[in-house]
Amino acid sequence: MSENKPIILITSDVHLGSLDCEIDLFTQFLKEIIDGKFGTELQALIILGDFIDLCMDVPKTLLKREKIQEIFTLLLNIKKLTNLIFVIGNHEIPVIGNYDEKFKRRKNKFLKKFGNSNFSELFDNELYCQYLLIKKWNNEDVLLLYDSRDQIETNPDKKIEIKALDLDSDYCCFMTHGYQFDGDMYRFFVGQIWKSLISNNNFALKETYDYFWNKVVKEGRKIKPITFKQMKLELAILKNKTIKEIESSFQGLSYVEFNIIKLNMRIMKRWERASNPNSYFDKIKEFLEEKDYDFSKVNRVIYGHTHHSGISYGIINNLKVEIINDGSWQHVQPSYVEISTKGSMNLKGFPNNTT
Repeated sequence: MSENKPIILITSDVHLGSLDCEIDLFTQFLKEIIDGKFGTELQALIILGDFIDLCMDVPKTLLKREKIQEIFTLLLNIKKLTNLIFVIGNHEIPVIGNYDEKFKRRKNKFLKKFGNSNFSELFDNELYCQYLLIKKWNNEDVLLLYDSRDQIETNPDKKIEIKALDLDSDYCCFMTHGYQFDGDMYRFFVGQIWKSLISNNNFALKETYDYFWNKVVKEGRKIKPITFKQMKLELAILKNKTIKEIESSFQGLSYVEFNIIKLNMRIMKRWERASNPNSYFDKIKEFLEEKDYDFSKVNRVIYGHTHHSGISYGIINNLKVEIINDGSWQHVQPSYVEISTKGSMNLKGFPNNTT
């Protein structure tokens, strides 16, 4: 077995259904997995949340898109070859309140939205969780799935043996999407916006948020000067549609609603500024040192959520901890994490496979 080939692949924040999603590159990534370009030792593909963007799209329209159908078909093929695991993110379920206590109910509600589709096999409850651990457990190298912090270490929802990792006894890698590391204030105010978007089936409203988040905020433009007319003109170009088609799709959105969305986007812009990796270390440390839960053995962390890929180190629970944000498939070069023999972790870009 080659030590250079990954045993586990981890990625996140694909945001299927939203503008600027690198859907073609993600399709290529999945095809390379199937074609064996990552080697034959691969035993798990983990997607750490925000795989589907229900803030920006609705299941009914999303499932009709050919490129998304192709991705789902590729994932079904990967599921036949290796373990496929999804962590659920804040663009898929609400995250305000006690997210541990409410996670199972929110997860089931999310899965039901896709349960009657042609891809229902991808939305099996057993494939989804909130937290993951990779560690030596009962003398086996395992991947442990959890829905709540209360279960950590003692009561996993699912255990998957991963062969040939050859982990040291003190190895412990913790994975989650990353909204759990947001401060309470940000998660409350921004979480209300995420929640309302996920539950809303008004496509024009979602389309407006999609435009402002992905084409205004992410491009560093000012929100206030953007007019309703300007947005529709830009979307006509972006989506290769006529102005008449765009106007028709926005008939149900008033100018008042448009301006409320602009106000909400200012709040989102503040969250964007506060989501840099340096500020997140303190939040990760606070999360892992919370006295009600035992994360004392964690010495590696992988998460997504902020779209800022990178590697950092710090002292948490008196241990040196390696922390990797695996980036996203939007607005930046896509990236992912490889875990190979001895549990070594490498952050790589796609398609160039450079860190």
